[in-house]
Amino acid sequence: MTRTAAALALALSLPLAAGTMVREVMYDPLDLDFLQTRGGTVVEAPGFEQRGAPGTPLLPAAPEVFLLPEGAHGVSFGLEVLERTEIAGGGLSLLPSAELRPIGHGHPGARIGDPDIYSLATPWPEAPLISSHTGSLSGITVASCLVQPWEYIPATGSLTLLNRLRITVTWEDGPSSPLMPGQRDMALARTGRLSGETARFPQAGLPLQGGDSQYLIICDSAYSGIMEQLALFHVSRGLTVETATVQGILSAFPGRDDAERLRNFIRDRYINRGTVFVLLAGDESLVPVRMVYLYCEGYADTAPVDLYFADLDGTWDGNGDGDYGQPDDSLDLYADVLLGRGLFSTPEGAQVFVDKCLTYQSSPPQGDWRSTAVLCGAVLFEETGYTADRGCDSIAVELPSYWQVHRFYEELPGGGFIEHIPVIDGGTAWNHYAGHGSNTGIWWSAEPLAMMTSWIATDSLRNGDMSGIHTSIACHPGNYIGHASCAEALLQNPLGGGTAVMFNVSYGWEGYWPSLGASEWMCIDLAREVFRHHAPSLGLAFSTAKDLRIPFMEGGYDRTFQSLLSFSAFMDPALRVMRTAGVSPVPPAPFTLSAPWPNPAQRDAPVAFMVGFEEGSAEVSVHDMAGRLLWETTIGSPGRVGWSGTDDSGRRVPAGVYLVTARRGDLVRGRLVTVLD
Repeated sequence: MTRTAAALALALSLPLAAGTMVREVMYDPLDLDFLQTRGGTVVEAPGFEQRGAPGTPLLPAAPEVFLLPEGAHGVSFGLEVLERTEIAGGGLSLLPSAELRPIGHGHPGARIGDPDIYSLATPWPEAPLISSHTGSLSGITVASCLVQPWEYIPATGSLTLLNRLRITVTWEDGPSSPLMPGQRDMALARTGRLSGETARFPQAGLPLQGGDSQYLIICDSAYSGIMEQLALFHVSRGLTVETATVQGILSAFPGRDDAERLRNFIRDRYINRGTVFVLLAGDESLVPVRMVYLYCEGYADTAPVDLYFADLDGTWDGNGDGDYGQPDDSLDLYADVLLGRGLFSTPEGAQVFVDKCLTYQSSPPQGDWRSTAVLCGAVLFEETGYTADRGCDSIAVELPSYWQVHRFYEELPGGGFIEHIPVIDGGTAWNHYAGHGSNTGIWWSAEPLAMMTSWIATDSLRNGDMSGIHTSIACHPGNYIGHASCAEALLQNPLGGGTAVMFNVSYGWEGYWPSLGASEWMCIDLAREVFRHHAPSLGLAFSTAKDLRIPFMEGGYDRTFQSLLSFSAFMDPALRVMRTAGVSPVPPAPFTLSAPWPNPAQRDAPVAFMVGFEEGSAEVSVHDMAGRLLWETTIGSPGRVGWSGTDDSGRRVPAGVYLVTARRGDLVRGRLVTVLD
């Protein structure tokens, strides 16, 4: 939960003595909302996300983040309940948690309540503190805990909000890190976003202070001349640059394998020479990779994880079993350097990568493309009405108000688009693909299936120097090991494609609908860091977006842990996102219509949906597929709207598909809902 969320009425961090910090937190019961579903009730609150092991009651949780002194270790948490508020005295049946899946994979897990849990006459969860995590972000100790502030009695259906808590953090002092001022500025900018106290911290811009290797390029010796062009550009920006060869590194630094030797070199430059940015210039054929076994809720994978080269604390093999990057390897997951990888394997590909980076940052073409975005959202899980437009609209809100945003949203019962391809071909600055995935592409749920693929990127895009930034929540489109991935095709197209690509090398994950998943949130936060908080480099925005997810981890092989390892940056980490001037600096007011629930609906079951906006009123209506108006209402404030499945005369509508529409002036949002016999 952020410090500005309405659910947080009070937050005090009081350092009592060396090694102890106390914070009192209050949650406002008036901020709660309840969504009725066929399987039970879902509780929602601003800043919270749904949590629950399969078969247990689904309840919202929020993190609390503490910034501790440098060197703090041995961190422990204590929690005391100071005040309770009864929300429901009985009869409330909370929706059981299902087993989550990667984006677009498989059938929904059965939402069957564990009888041993749902018969309990004692509070669930057993304790409100469900997990904690401690890490070091460039020397700054970040400690967080995930709080589920509820007492639910399954046997009676009573629900109590623990609306006032006292959280105590204790730690042992340790030595501080001998970092350069420029490294500290970057770290303070990121931790400021984690704590919600950005105004306290400096803007991490250029030039940086201290260090003779602020920007580190690592490449095969045969590619040094090509990379020198990028090095000279960053020298002109005020950075100190070092270009090091893979051959020299592997012959001079110790390690159990090439990936560990490379990481030890980066760590040396980070500690001793002020490194902030690292570019791994080449794919697995040119620059070592660290392959990590990933597992979550029945889905196993092995994928290249570049966070290994950025998070420089520990060995990433804390248990000593030779398998890197496992939950019990004492990973803190906070990147200490801002790292990107250039995906190429030939001199021609390297030159294309460098040319795109230089053109984008030094001489991009003028025109409307600089303020144009494409947002593609598929039907992700038809059974639950989980569509991607909610996440896409959350990205749209972060874009400047004067931008032209092209939305291509697939609606139930499904059907993709091809109209977005000529838009991208005409030049776009920001592109997001929320769909099903494979290494070769990203897909809609129904024909035409191709949303963005290797062959679209190679054969259909001739956008030239008007190639922008591409992000996705899909599974595997960035997995470049052993084959040509969609990410590579976008980056290596000499006639267009993309300049920077941030895709998953493994699975992307759903959330407990209507909460969004970790993969969606990282793409939203990435856009927020770029456009709202004006991050001076794409690498800083990318790392901060991942930082903000770490406090939501629940421990072990959970989906947030896997999403953090999977989301990868194929880009120049010091790349400056183009700034454009428009008629208004005010961000656009969001206007959203959630997926109807349940969908499909029984004729005797009401259909609920959320309408979101900031001020004024909205008209909500239901039409049949012939365009006949059946029901309408006007709402004066955002919130949940229910349709009873009847027309304005109170007659039940026949079985069929109906269009739910929300309208505010020229803004229209529509959803399809199916009513069964």
